[in-house]
Amino acid sequence: MPNFQESATAVASYQEKRDQPVKYLLRDGELVDYDDARLHVLSTSLKYGVGVFEGFRAYWSEDEQQLYAFRVIDHMKRLIDSMRVVEIDGPQDIEELSEQLLGLIRANGLRSNLHMRAQVFVDSKDGKPEDTGPSTVFMAAIPMGNYFGGTGLNVQISSWARLSDRSMPPRVKSIANYQNGRLALLEAKRNGYDAALLLTEGGHVAEGAGYNVFMVRQGRLCTPPATDSILEGITRDSVLHLARTELGLEVDIRPIDRTELYSADEVFVCGSAAEVNHVASVDRTAIANGQAGEITRNLQELYRQAVIGKVAADRNWATPVYAS
Repeated sequence: MPNFQESATAVASYQEKRDQPVKYLLRDGELVDYDDARLHVLSTSLKYGVGVFEGFRAYWSEDEQQLYAFRVIDHMKRLIDSMRVVEIDGPQDIEELSEQLLGLIRANGLRSNLHMRAQVFVDSKDGKPEDTGPSTVFMAAIPMGNYFGGTGLNVQISSWARLSDRSMPPRVKSIANYQNGRLALLEAKRNGYDAALLLTEGGHVAEGAGYNVFMVRQGRLCTPPATDSILEGITRDSVLHLARTELGLEVDIRPIDRTELYSADEVFVCGSAAEVNHVASVDRTAIANGQAGEITRNLQELYRQAVIGKVAADRNWATPVYAS
């Protein structure tokens, strides 16, 4: 999973239509039975956390009887970038990887909202830390509804700092990086919160445990810069485009202090799994009245339309899975 939220509401939503059978996963471009997708226990990936991944979404349009995969090409580009940064020898053909993922969906005959995942592992047996290959690529497509259940999140600022580019590259979707967010999420859950946000070592707001963060303060939409230890999220990029082109908003990309969140008019998080989800409170301080604000609601609706190609159609974000 791209994050670690485990509330009962989220789990029920995550399992939406899970009774729709998922028979196949993909290993190195070949279909394999769901239960036969395995790695050796002494592979470099399992011993040293050497692996990268991408999380994608696809959305079913009931009106058009069509499934749309969202920004697949952009995700595959980032997957290849991640492999390069952490030195994994893996496939480089973006178009081929994208078509493999769409083919997996078709092979399973899935026609509902989905979460997809592409993972690249260093799969050497009894591997060494310096191994860069051979690599194995697994892909999965699983029915998934709204991950957070569509409710406002009560968020804790974690005592764990977001890892910095001096230690691990936060802009890379490395499997090992997600231990950082997992620790923050587990701490937040123990303390009765739904989710967590992490600060940089310098004390600025970075991101959550698998999602970027935005705030509206004094009427201006703001989000941390890429240099404040964040993943350069594809959903974040989509929200920035929609805010600027569809709502005509200027966006301040700047460092954000923790206490700015307490006095914000609106706060929301976004990510492939999180989508666009409003934050009701931070450290038990209510954000305005605790409800989603106007800008958040507008961006939620624009995002819902963009993922099925109704908004920002010129960007070619939404790829139809099934031939018409």
